[in-house]
Amino acid sequence: MQLFSFISLILFFILVFYVVSHVSTNLLARQRATILKAQSFVDQAHESNGQLIDVREKEPFKRSHLKGARNMPMMSFGQGKSGLRKDLPIFVYGDTLQTAASVAKRLKKEGADKSKVFLMAGGYRQYVARAKR
Repeated sequence: MQLFSFISLILFFILVFYVVSHVSTNLLARQRATILKAQSFVDQAHESNGQLIDVREKEPFKRSHLKGARNMPMMSFGQGKSGLRKDLPIFVYGDTLQTAASVAKRLKKEGADKSKVFLMAGGYRQYVARAKR
């Protein structure tokens, strides 16, 4: 019985950690950019002729990406200026919202206006998973 209680307690803490992590990621992302549902993200990126940036590494990008996306791996953002135009909308996506939010933080430091930076809710993995259904 004690073992069951111990396992239950561990599972509870894992669940709490997951929820807190998810909520904090969403809050931070909302402070740095506008979060759009996947289909709205894709539609607005193409309608506005914005800069569509995929922050995943080269190999996943080569396998699959959104039409018109440029590959700018997240690690390259930490090395200096991104070279993106701040006067045009910037649409950023990665495997998850968390990776895109990290890039949004960097863009904000470079002077990008929050109202011109957009992130894909759930990330590319979730977008592809829903498209396959």
